[in-house]
Amino acid sequence: MSRNLDILTEREQAVLRAATVLVAGCGSVGGAVVEPLARMGVTRFRLADPDSFDVSNLNRQACVVADVGLPKPEVLARRVVAISPTAEVRTYPDGLTLENLDEALDGAHVAFDAIDPAMSAWVKYQLHERAARRGIPVVAGVDWGGKPAVFVFDYRRNPLPFHGKATAEAHRDNRLWDSVRWFGRTHFPSDYLPVMSDRLANGGTWPQISYCVMGLGALGSRVVLNLLMNRRVKPVVTVDLHAAAMPRAAALAHRVRMPLELARTLWTVRQVTRKGGSRPVRSGQRERKLPPELAAVLDGARLAPSTYNSQPWRFEIVDHHTVRLARNGERWPAVHPDEVGWAENLGCALGALSYLSHGEWEAHDGALTDQSWFAGRFRLDRLRDDFLTRQGVLGARSTHRDDMLSTPIDCTTLKQVEKLCADRNVELETMSSSEARSRRLGRTERDKSTLICNVDELWAWVRKRADTEFGLSSFGTPHDLLGISGVAGRLASALAGSAIPDVVRRRVLAGVVEHRRARQLRNCGALLVLRGPRRSVADRINAGETLMRLWLALVEQGYAAQPLLGEFGGLGIPSTKDTSGDNAVLAVLRVGKGTRPPTTRVARCPLATSVKWVE
Repeated sequence: MSRNLDILTEREQAVLRAATVLVAGCGSVGGAVVEPLARMGVTRFRLADPDSFDVSNLNRQACVVADVGLPKPEVLARRVVAISPTAEVRTYPDGLTLENLDEALDGAHVAFDAIDPAMSAWVKYQLHERAARRGIPVVAGVDWGGKPAVFVFDYRRNPLPFHGKATAEAHRDNRLWDSVRWFGRTHFPSDYLPVMSDRLANGGTWPQISYCVMGLGALGSRVVLNLLMNRRVKPVVTVDLHAAAMPRAAALAHRVRMPLELARTLWTVRQVTRKGGSRPVRSGQRERKLPPELAAVLDGARLAPSTYNSQPWRFEIVDHHTVRLARNGERWPAVHPDEVGWAENLGCALGALSYLSHGEWEAHDGALTDQSWFAGRFRLDRLRDDFLTRQGVLGARSTHRDDMLSTPIDCTTLKQVEKLCADRNVELETMSSSEARSRRLGRTERDKSTLICNVDELWAWVRKRADTEFGLSSFGTPHDLLGISGVAGRLASALAGSAIPDVVRRRVLAGVVEHRRARQLRNCGALLVLRGPRRSVADRINAGETLMRLWLALVEQGYAAQPLLGEFGGLGIPSTKDTSGDNAVLAVLRVGKGTRPPTTRVARCPLATSVKWVE
C-alpha cells in the first residue's frame, strides 16, 4: 500500500488495516465499495447478499462471465483475497436476516448499507436500529442514473435510526416511498426523475450504469475512511457526473429542470399510492417468442434507415434460422412518385442482417403483384464473433445533418469502402467538397420539381401517420423526418403544411433546400457517389445493402454521414426512376468528422409489429 502514502497518512493507512467493514448487499452499490476499500488497505470484511450473479449484472457489477450463477459474497471474497492474500473475509450467502444480524454487526467498525428497500425493507431498518444501539456508523449508497449519492448516518452522534427521517412502521408495512424519505427532495438529478416516474407507475427494472457505480465506490470508500478516523462527515456526499461533463449553461438548465421533474414524480407517487402500488404494463395479446439469435439480428435490422422513416419491411419467420424479407405495403406512401422506392429500404435491412451475422441470402423471383411476394430468404448461420461491437455501431449510426470537419477521409477507410463497393459490383466516386460544389452536385431539376410537386400529399401522409400515439412513438414527428435541421428545417416544416399559395411555397421551399445544400457541400470532408445498375428490384435491393454496409463501415472508423438527394426524409437515392442504365446514381453520401451530436434520434416500430410467422 506504499503508493497510498502522501495521499493517505500513515495513521489513516493503519486505521484502514485495523478496520472491520460490514457490506450489506454485494450488488451494484455494495459491491462497488469492496474493491476500493481492499486496495486502500482494509483486510477484514463481512459480506452479505442472498443473490447470485446474473448476465444482466455484467454491465456494472464486480463480476465476469465465469462468475454468472455464483453467490455474490463468495465471488467478492475471492476478489479481496486475490488482492490481499492475508485478508479475513466472512460471507453470509443467505444475506442479512433478523437471526444473523447481531453476529454480523458485532465487532464491525462501520457498515455499508446496500440493501434494496423494495426487497428487504424490515431487515434494512433493523440494520440501522441495531447499529444505532451499538454506535456503529452506517453509510447508505444510492445510484440515480449518472448521480452517485452516499448518505451518512453517524450513530455515534445521533442515535435515531435514519436520524429520524424514516419510521419503523413504514419499513414494516413495505411503504417504499415513506421508507426512503431520508433521500430528501433536492438531490435527485433532473434527467433521472422521468425514469423514476415511469418505473413507479409501470414497474420494470431500474437502469444502472457502470460509471455511476464506480463513482459510488469512490465516494463511499472515502466516506468510510473519514468515519473510521472519527471525522465529521456531510450527511449527503454526491456528485452529478452528467452535469459535471456539461458546459456551464447546460448544467444550469439541468439543475433548473429538477423542481418541475420532481413535482411530476411526486404526483406519480401519489397516484401509485392511491392505486396500491406500481404494476408492469402488459399487452393484451401474448407475443410468440422469437429464437434468441434471430431476435437479436432482427432487432438490429429494424434500425436500418428508410425513406420518410416508413420502415416498409416485414420479417417473415420460416424457422428458427430462416427469415423472409418482404415489403409492408401499408407503411409505404401511395403518393410517392417511385412505386418501388421501398426496395432500397429492404436492401438496408438486409445490409444490417448480413452485418450482424454470418448467413446466406437467396433472392426470390416472383411477380410484385403477388400478395405473397417476398424479396428473398436469409438463413442465419451464426452471429458475428464481434456481434456486440457491431450491434453498437448499428445503434450509433444516424443521419448527421449539421456541419462536419473538412478533413479528408483517411486512406485506410477509403480503401475499405472501395473494396466493399467493388465486391458488390458498385462503382464508387470520391470527390472533395469544393469539387462537388463546382459540379453543382445535387438533385436534378426533374427530381426537384417532382419532390416539390408531391410534397403536399407526402406531408399530409406523414402528418396523418403521426396523429396516433403509436404512429408518433414508432415513426416520429414530421419535423424529425425533414432532411433539414435547425431554423431552416422549422421554416420548411411550417411551409409544407401551410395555406401559402402553391407557387410561392414551391419557390421558398426550393430556396431553403438549395441554401442548405450549399452549406452542407461546403462543410464536409468528402462526397461519395455510388453508381451501378438500377433497373430491377433486385438491383435496388443490392444498392440499399451496399449503402448500408458502406455507412456502417464509416461509422466504425468514427465518421459521420448524411445521404443527399432526398431532403424531405429521403434515403440518399433519386426520388424518380433513373434511366442511366447500368451507371445510374444509386446514392450520394456526405461524409466527415461530426462536430456535434445528431439533432434527432428517429423512432422505430417495435420489432413485434414487423414480424410475421409463416405457418
